[in-house]
Amino acid sequence: MKTESGKGVALNYLKMGIGLLCTWSIVSEALFAGDPILIAHRGLLRHAPENTLPAFSTCLDLGLGIELDIRTTKDGELVIIHDDSLQRTTDGGNRSIRDITWSEAQQLDAGKWFDPAFAETRIPTLEETLKLIRDRKRGETVIALNIKQLNPDGERKLIQLLEQYDLFGDCFGFDQSADMSQRLKKLNPKFRVGQNVSRKNLETRLSEGKLGVFLLTFVPEKSEVESLKQQGKQVLFNFGGAGEARRNPKVWNQIRAAGVEGMLTDYPLECRRIWKEADPGS
Repeated sequence: MKTESGKGVALNYLKMGIGLLCTWSIVSEALFAGDPILIAHRGLLRHAPENTLPAFSTCLDLGLGIELDIRTTKDGELVIIHDDSLQRTTDGGNRSIRDITWSEAQQLDAGKWFDPAFAETRIPTLEETLKLIRDRKRGETVIALNIKQLNPDGERKLIQLLEQYDLFGDCFGFDQSADMSQRLKKLNPKFRVGQNVSRKNLETRLSEGKLGVFLLTFVPEKSEVESLKQQGKQVLFNFGGAGEARRNPKVWNQIRAAGVEGMLTDYPLECRRIWKEADPGS
């Protein structure tokens, strides 16, 4: 099966037969306006190859946000891949994405490692991904851009693409250096800077005045969330990662009650089901 860029990926995804079709009718009814936006870590990485268009497209159809990772090829193309090495998520061997051209990257299979049904899925460009987001998103969403590696030309291209696809309101960048954040803001003040923030560092980050998005790494009290919102901050919770510690309905419900605007998670479909079951009359 050859996966097309942007077109037909959701259909191919539903053909997988891995249970998503059964889940679709359940979770699509649970788009409660007051709930945090569930931000799928690297897309639906438990159901499709991470950081690919199939992993992103159904997120958008289901009203989920997306966290994705940006790197740069040897010839300056901005691409979506988590690791610097190609080995784990492609058939490119133990080479760096920085050491191959975009033409070479296009030849790699980024799906077969996950399941043979995703064979010939490709590494997407940032532009392909932003176009998909613009065309398929359901109203407001949250797109967390984990900026792993950019050169100065890439910084300019990132801002140009966000301008072209009018996504400053939905997107924010995090994990980049403070210097890069400053350069990106200078290129366009609409660019929103986020950062992982612990409770210990909360007041320090506030006093610095450099963050528009607080990606909390602790379970906040409702009063803490309200205080941040009153100061004009977007408040999210980072609960990304696999394992039972991150597959925790108790924490999911605490976060919902605290009033955060979004939660990054590897388990968005399960979390949404838990929230729906908590409000059977909704």
